[in-house]
Amino acid sequence: MSPCDNRTEMPPIRHAVLDVVELVADSGRWPAGTVGTVVEAAEDKALVEISDDRGHGLDFISVPHDALAPAGDHAERFAS
Repeated sequence: MSPCDNRTEMPPIRHAVLDVVELVADSGRWPAGTVGTVVEAAEDKALVEISDDRGHGLDFISVPHDALAPAGDHAERFAS
């Protein structure tokens, strides 16, 4: 048996409330790369708030967890 035959599947990533995330695919009017904050997290989806540079809420979108990634470098700009 080769190592490839013995692969284990990684569990899906579930984002937590207040995680700063980035869309990995377009969602409605928001393009991939848009940064937002998780405000609610269910087993299969997260409710993400999209805000402007001053922190004013622009929209809320419900997105599957696999359509989100940690925001990385963007997180410092939005965390306060």
